[in-house]
Amino acid sequence: MEIGLVYQGDSLKINLPESCTVDIFSPKSDSKAMTCENFIDAYSYNKADSFFEGSSLLVVVNDAHRNTPTAKILTWLKEYRPEIFNAASFLIACGTHEPPDDEQYYKIFGDLYQSIKERVSFHNCQDYDSMTKVGTDSFGEDFWINKKIFNYDKIFIINSVEPHYFAGFTGGRKSFVPGLADFETIERNHNLANSLDCAPMKLKGNPMAEHLESILDMIDTSNVLTLQIVYDSNINIKQFCFGTIRQAFEQAVGLAEKIYACPIKEQYDVALLEILAPLDKSVYQVQKALENGQFAVKDNGAAIVVSSCSDGIGSGHFYKLADKWDKESNKPKDGKLHFGSHKLSRVNAMGKRINVFLYSTQPDEVVSKVYYNALDNIEKYIAAQAIDKTDYRIAVVHDAAHTVMTI
Repeated sequence: MEIGLVYQGDSLKINLPESCTVDIFSPKSDSKAMTCENFIDAYSYNKADSFFEGSSLLVVVNDAHRNTPTAKILTWLKEYRPEIFNAASFLIACGTHEPPDDEQYYKIFGDLYQSIKERVSFHNCQDYDSMTKVGTDSFGEDFWINKKIFNYDKIFIINSVEPHYFAGFTGGRKSFVPGLADFETIERNHNLANSLDCAPMKLKGNPMAEHLESILDMIDTSNVLTLQIVYDSNINIKQFCFGTIRQAFEQAVGLAEKIYACPIKEQYDVALLEILAPLDKSVYQVQKALENGQFAVKDNGAAIVVSSCSDGIGSGHFYKLADKWDKESNKPKDGKLHFGSHKLSRVNAMGKRINVFLYSTQPDEVVSKVYYNALDNIEKYIAAQAIDKTDYRIAVVHDAAHTVMTI
């Protein structure tokens, strides 16, 4: 049986043994997509005009690492309410990511960027002069946030909701943390992800998600309106959720679960996990597919992530942490957790239950350093594992960075 996976922008053909059982999974999608008319209807139904009227406005948007259709939403807003769009300022919630380059600015804002670039700024989590201390979090440590959110009468947040491999879901409160927060707070929050209780589509009992919720309680969001967008794997917008951070987020989560969750009756011997652009660019992003797909793999089975990683590691920070990590105890050698440590601990922990492989363009030594096994021939590996077996089961998971396998 021949299957095709997207790889390096092309189709990677893989021949699987005829004796195997092959099941194919992907997020639910169709050709239907919300239009400008639907946006206007949702905007009007939620009385957004009364929110924006007569106020200075800051629009908070995601950076280019997410597929949030920001440019489309802003284009519709400009067409429907140009006076609101033309008076607004824009802040990119970068979290710990690097500042956008020109290509990324245009990915976020599209053709609008040239006309608004003087009103666009980005968040730098290391620049404390640009932030204000709000209070102390559940760790008893200071929490800082970009001071621009206090300099405007109204804040409009555009975000999107899909499964997140340790925060449960993207969107909602993540515009503030990590989006607009200080590095130390982001680090404390991300270090909670060393717990495997942090999992895709899990919010209750998830230490990281609960920490985010507790921080949201510290922020006055009475002047905030948010649009949480749910889209499918083809980036077709399926729902506009206007409202408060919590209301819109909860509504969006319900639909995202229906689109991205793929329940299975029993686990597989091997899962082939395809990653689509832009998440296929680096080793740093590979973990998303592994986390979403590993539930589909039986003990001692194999998860094979297929991702070109053409841009390399993606984050030298987590890669360098591997030099200070004790694989056997699965703890840092100096006893102190650092930002990015979850990238090591979680993969290492999963590798004790299943065999974790990466098919990519990266050298074997790069892949193995962060606890993946490099694989250069998928067909040969599966053929060898399936030989003389009549019940060998294979799961092929498309868009695995978003498709969540559940039991």
